[in-house]
Amino acid sequence: MPDAGVIDIDTTFLPTAQMRQISRVTHLENAVITGEVDLGPQHWVYAQHLPGDPIFPGTLMIEAAGQLVALWAWAQGQRGRPRLVRASANFHAPVGPLNGHLLLRAEVRRKRHLNFATIRIWFADTEVATVEAVLAILPAVAAA
Repeated sequence: MPDAGVIDIDTTFLPTAQMRQISRVTHLENAVITGEVDLGPQHWVYAQHLPGDPIFPGTLMIEAAGQLVALWAWAQGQRGRPRLVRASANFHAPVGPLNGHLLLRAEVRRKRHLNFATIRIWFADTEVATVEAVLAILPAVAAA
């Protein structure tokens, strides 16, 4: 299994710009991957999501969870087009515009082109969400 420093997320199949949620991978070993999402009062989402009462959207936590599973799949040598085909989430506490980061820890198991994961998300010492996700890696599109 590669060391966490081996994953250069800029060379993977993650989204770019504002849609990239994962800032870095901090741990990768066997079926477990851990990553972080940088937050702070200046994060772009707070000015747009519930102005005057900003919270980090649950949909972006689900997106971050899917991206972390996609990075695990990448580290396993899976290439193609990642698609989050199913997700369910339980949210335990809101995340406001404070300095810090979300910590995500995924336990993943693979069955063919499907990756099944449970992702726990924390802010500071508080567990804020749990996501159950299935990520498929579809074949790459042939160049025309």
